[in-house]
Amino acid sequence: MTIMALFRSNRIDQSAYDAIIQELNLEAQPPHGALSHACGFDASGICVCDVWESRQDFDAFQNDRLRPVFTKLNLEYEPPTVIETYAFNVTDDVDKYKQALAPETASGRPDLRPSAH
Repeated sequence: MTIMALFRSNRIDQSAYDAIIQELNLEAQPPHGALSHACGFDASGICVCDVWESRQDFDAFQNDRLRPVFTKLNLEYEPPTVIETYAFNVTDDVDKYKQALAPETASGRPDLRPSAH
């Protein structure tokens, strides 16, 4: 059963997020079972929504990789809300957002906005 892990925090800013992502090294070591990842920021802080193939895959990633990175970076880990997905759909347009095809921004991170056609 696929699950969604929903993270909300006012303690993680963009530079902390970038440091977490860099430490996780997701491009070279993609986590088993991860299906999608989206992150945004608003007045309340960070919001992350991940979709995983199973709760077991997410728990393994959380315990073996994510929590240790938070500890290494001296960040307080706030466990996400985890819920079973009712529906999970991906359109063919998702290919526009794949990091392997995305140009990098000035920060070195891929620009995941769709290109104008």
